[in-house]
Amino acid sequence: MEERRYLWSVVHRDHQPSHLMVSLMYRLLNRELTPVSGRVSRPSSPPLSAMSRPGTRPSSRADRRIRFAELTPTDIHVYESAPPSPRKKALALPPPSPADGPVNSLGKWKGSIGPIRRRDAHVPLDDPPATMVSSLEEGTPEDIRRRFFPTAPAHDPSLEWIECGGPSKSSGASEPSDSTLRFDLTGTPIPPELSATLPTHLGLHHHADGDRAGYTLEDVLLLSRSTVPAQRATMLSVLSRIIRRLGKGRASDPGQRIPELQGQAEVIRKRALAAGVEAMGERGSVGPRAVDLMWECIVGWEEEVLGIEGVELNLTRQPDSSPSTSVDKGEDILASLPLEYVLSQASDAFATGAQPAETLSQLLAILHRLAQHTNDIANAIVTSPGLIANVIQRFLLTPIPPTDTSPLPAPFSLQLLSTLASASRTNASALLDPADALLRFVTTLPPASPYPLAIANALLNGTLRLYTVFASYGLYSHIATTASEHFTKAGRYVLSDECKSRQLRASWLGLLEAWMVCARDPHRTTPGHDILWSQVTGWGWGEDILEMRTRLTQSDGIVYTALWHATAAWLEGARINSVKGGETERDLVLKGFQEGFRDGSEKEVVDSSGRSLSKVLSQSASAGARVLQPEDLPKLEGIAEHASRLASALRLWLACVPPQSHGPPESPPFQLPFRELSDLCAQITTHPIWDSILLKGPILYGHAFCRSLALLLSSYLQVSGCTPGVSDDLWMAQALSILTRMLPGDEEVARRIVVRMTGLITPDFMLVRGWTVSPVIWETEGMAPILPFLMFSLRQKEDAYVGSLWMSPESIALSTSQRLPPTAALMPNGRRSHPLPLTRDWMCSPLDHLLRSAESGVFKSLPSSWDYSETDVVRATLLLSRIAQQVLQLHGLQTFSMTREEVVFTCMKVFMLEHGQQHSDSAEEVFRDKIVGQLMDDLVAPLVAGTSPSSLTLPVSTPSTQTLEGVAARFLGSGTPFYQFYTDFVALYDAISFSHPLFGRLLLPPTSMQYPIDYRKYIWVDYAHILKTISTPIETVLSDSLGEYLWPVEIDAEVVAAYLRALVKGLPDGFLRFVAVHHVACNIWRDLSDVVEERAQKLLKAVVDQGSFDAVREVVCYRQVRQGKIVLPPDCFQLQGEWASGRLQFIDCVGGHDMSDRLKGLFP
Repeated sequence: MEERRYLWSVVHRDHQPSHLMVSLMYRLLNRELTPVSGRVSRPSSPPLSAMSRPGTRPSSRADRRIRFAELTPTDIHVYESAPPSPRKKALALPPPSPADGPVNSLGKWKGSIGPIRRRDAHVPLDDPPATMVSSLEEGTPEDIRRRFFPTAPAHDPSLEWIECGGPSKSSGASEPSDSTLRFDLTGTPIPPELSATLPTHLGLHHHADGDRAGYTLEDVLLLSRSTVPAQRATMLSVLSRIIRRLGKGRASDPGQRIPELQGQAEVIRKRALAAGVEAMGERGSVGPRAVDLMWECIVGWEEEVLGIEGVELNLTRQPDSSPSTSVDKGEDILASLPLEYVLSQASDAFATGAQPAETLSQLLAILHRLAQHTNDIANAIVTSPGLIANVIQRFLLTPIPPTDTSPLPAPFSLQLLSTLASASRTNASALLDPADALLRFVTTLPPASPYPLAIANALLNGTLRLYTVFASYGLYSHIATTASEHFTKAGRYVLSDECKSRQLRASWLGLLEAWMVCARDPHRTTPGHDILWSQVTGWGWGEDILEMRTRLTQSDGIVYTALWHATAAWLEGARINSVKGGETERDLVLKGFQEGFRDGSEKEVVDSSGRSLSKVLSQSASAGARVLQPEDLPKLEGIAEHASRLASALRLWLACVPPQSHGPPESPPFQLPFRELSDLCAQITTHPIWDSILLKGPILYGHAFCRSLALLLSSYLQVSGCTPGVSDDLWMAQALSILTRMLPGDEEVARRIVVRMTGLITPDFMLVRGWTVSPVIWETEGMAPILPFLMFSLRQKEDAYVGSLWMSPESIALSTSQRLPPTAALMPNGRRSHPLPLTRDWMCSPLDHLLRSAESGVFKSLPSSWDYSETDVVRATLLLSRIAQQVLQLHGLQTFSMTREEVVFTCMKVFMLEHGQQHSDSAEEVFRDKIVGQLMDDLVAPLVAGTSPSSLTLPVSTPSTQTLEGVAARFLGSGTPFYQFYTDFVALYDAISFSHPLFGRLLLPPTSMQYPIDYRKYIWVDYAHILKTISTPIETVLSDSLGEYLWPVEIDAEVVAAYLRALVKGLPDGFLRFVAVHHVACNIWRDLSDVVEERAQKLLKAVVDQGSFDAVREVVCYRQVRQGKIVLPPDCFQLQGEWASGRLQFIDCVGGHDMSDRLKGLFP
């Protein structure tokens, strides 16, 4: 046999042998070695003994040596699909030398055919005779034929089964027909044109469609439930990487997006989360991989929200802007978790500690994100058996001192506890017992802590914040007494130069503020008298606060905010509990702060925050109301920080005003840039951000950042009331606008504002401004009849009381949560659980209580001295509404006035007070009261068409986003449509109106072309008999655009017939006749609109044959424009222009000469 050279070479970047190499090694180990000719052979083995048994064991090869031929560049193939190994290099042995002695050849290695990318690539072989097996890729159809069916010809039909489903190997092969998206083991999509060319050794063909590399999503999800642990763990890892790409692509990194999965992200996330939950309790590597997948689906999906506290993140939204047919779009995925199972598995993992530390940390982060989601989930976490105890034991109660193997405490676990406590008072109460163990982080201060300084500071900071949350419910304040010595030492450390942490100092001041609010009224704490003001004085907290000021610089903005809040809380408590209303404490504060606010650090901090806030607001105002995006978060956080700082300065200013002063003080306590603050608050009040936070989009928790803005506005309003030169009507206009910007938790402040506002409405107030009102109003004490109703409307429900940002004795006693509800709960499109934010018609709420007198709780809470009639309540309500309208118009704040739809529905409610009532005398009906009638006429007067310059302009401007249906939903709720209310309203008009002019005008708005046809059918078809009683002049119609009644042209045959029937029977002159003529004429004449020929002919014949002369003349001569100014009667009946001849020809065509002769007199 001729001598051949043999080669052995392994070049693989993944450190894993390919299928081809393994097969080659197996054949070499089992093949009889053939000596190479031309070399000295070793002696053969002795003959086998007759007693020896046949076997496969080879003879001794101890003296044989195997060497390899030299390696050439063409003999090496590098798979480009695998990354280079940083640790393993290619190994190539030199060829044998004479000194090596006899060698056996293993055959000549033909090597790879080069760096191919496709399987059909062809490179000429060096040795044609050797093409039988070694030159073919293992596992290909041709390789299988030559090895196992060597006698069968190529492309034998009987062997078609080995080629079925395989990719084309011809050089002209095109892209694979199967374009299903596939992923590699790193979760990276594989292009379809590449999936058919990648080799099999990459581990990407272990699925049903084995001819293509990579795994489809269905493959990954299926294999993530495999019974083979290694396979299951691998697929869970792949799935987590896919979810990571989807999450980052959705939020912040467009480069990570997968276009093929556009619109399916939420569905994939839900299925992946289900796979992770199912496997989270498995042993080995499967459990940690499952937890990692859950982390990606729950925490990593929206990493931008991890630091957001104080609001429920229960977001049901459109996940992306692309169209999708998924029924799961917008579904709340986290709320659908099998929560009990997840929490029990997490508790077991914390208890046993069997999982890796990273996995346990991921579980902790998952719990925190779930706690952020809703209060209900937070409650479930706290009540889950053993979970909180295991969290504290695993992450906080670590050995002291720590050992080399023991973990360090995790400060993040304290954030979890604070989040849980913020969710509800019940949770906070349940966490009080384990909170005792956290004193270890207070008793051992950071300088003496066995932990690194950063961790020790973070642990102390987290503990103080948790105690502050407890204090916001009036809980656990007794710890200030129990551990007073340790807290005193902690205060000394915070005040010392050793403490470099601004967050720690701010947290310390926040805790002092909370405890001083608890001590202000010890009857409001739970239990009562948990802490007393005498203790606050004895501990010297006020002096500590003032000492903190001396250690701050202009860069300590966050500490200044906490300092001013704490100082204000001290003065507010001293005003009630100290001698002379806290005069001594006030003098100490003014001595320390006056100079700083005049030309020191305090002035610079206030000015800087004011400039920064104004700049950010100006930049964002130019875009108008828009959907908030994740990239807006830094701006929102900056807005909240600066607004809170300015609000704290105003709070301190108010706390320094002597309690005995009535009206503006003789001199301000200290200087503040009042002019700049006034301009800034005006900018905030009218800023489009208030509309943006209610728009659906990626950021549905923007109202949490606006809470500081609302606080700044309410603080400014209180300061404005103490400022010289601010008139009562100006302050009232400010109050009316700012009230609509307040958020849940501000109800206490809102009630104080309303009390002061209603108190300003006196005879002198009206007389000075020239506003007349009946003396009867003052005989019933002005606003006194409705004040209890307004206060009741601004009272939070007992089970949904959100605590105030500025803690007060009332909030610590009554609050059930410290977190805002989700955005959906604030939308003004239905009956809400929270009174704030107020709508612009909030002052009309007494009418709601009258209409629901059987179920409203206000009548049970009325004081015993309240003794007024239903008419008195309606009078006062309408008067307050009218004054609010006039005041806002006087100061250019009409955007905060009631809209036309709100005024219309308010007047409707006044008339509906008679619905279902039995009166023996019509004079008893409230709407017939002269004062009530006059006030309603005054209220609608600014909203009629005659007062609006745009009411006659065409085309119709973009319709308002607010409709009567939307306004009515606030009162009716989502379960009762406005159409049902309207039908009752029309029936009531038919029964008792006696052609009341305003009653009739209120029937018209829903009949415009902007509303569904049902309203027009109801009044024009079902109640056609009442049309003759409605003679509303065009100029008194409640509309800012009459064109909304004219265009588009009515095409419903039934309604058009009703218009014609009303004209034939005789409608009185007025708006309804104008509308009927318009739509009938537009369905006849081509010069007015596109008409249906047959209908036009029938209508014209009916008008001419049945109509009166006036009706015929108006229809025949009617003309109108689509752009410009609407032509009103009688000008719209002056037939002039080129269309006259066209109409005459149509008349002649329809009715012949007889009709032409009858009508030609109408043509000029």
